[in-house]
Amino acid sequence: MGDEAAPYDLAADLRGHRPDVTWHLVNDVTAALLDFAAVHARPGTRRVAYLTVSSGIALRIADLERTRIPVDAWGLQGEVGHLPVPLTEPGADVLAGLPCECGATDHLASVASGPGLVRAARRLGLPEAPRIADWLPGALASDDPGARRLLELCAAPVAQLLRTLWCLDPHLDLIGIGGGVAEGLGAPYAAEIRRRLSTATSYADRGRDDAWLDDRLVFCGPGQVDALRGVRRVGDWIPGISR
Repeated sequence: MGDEAAPYDLAADLRGHRPDVTWHLVNDVTAALLDFAAVHARPGTRRVAYLTVSSGIALRIADLERTRIPVDAWGLQGEVGHLPVPLTEPGADVLAGLPCECGATDHLASVASGPGLVRAARRLGLPEAPRIADWLPGALASDDPGARRLLELCAAPVAQLLRTLWCLDPHLDLIGIGGGVAEGLGAPYAAEIRRRLSTATSYADRGRDDAWLDDRLVFCGPGQVDALRGVRRVGDWIPGISR
């Protein structure tokens, strides 16, 4: 990130310095997706996604039938943390205008990433905001009302994103969720996301029962998804990860 926006062909530069090496570049989310898919995809899984909710929020989707990870002309796919977030949850208007690391406001990452949790906690007037990562897990375990409200508001747009993904892509058979926020909050975070997904919102979203979610949604624990391990699987996807 930063102010520089001029195009830079890193792969070409690397090949120029070491023409004896075959270079393929992937980002950390793509590598994590490859590792997640290798461990969790089953025979018949058509499309699989990995969503990281951490210091930032990003997603990658792979088409297992074609062994491809579709990207656009810039090599991008799934920069969902920088989508505008609809603050439709009752009382969520208190979070309106929160900044995102990219400089805009009211993005998914503005409220649901790790820094977003801190911003939301401050906006809610929680005195523990500066040390939210240390305070929140225990506070949720003791059913602290402030912690519960913070979790509800910050999990709501993530659940809405999952609803949208399944609505747009009925072949998306498996989604993994990891990253520091999801892994650090653990069971309470998973339970809140699942609770929201089980609630019907319209005829197009009748709610998902436990069996449906168990089959399609995996909350990853610390160390269960390894991007470095995923890098070793890149060769299995060439040229499927290319533009």
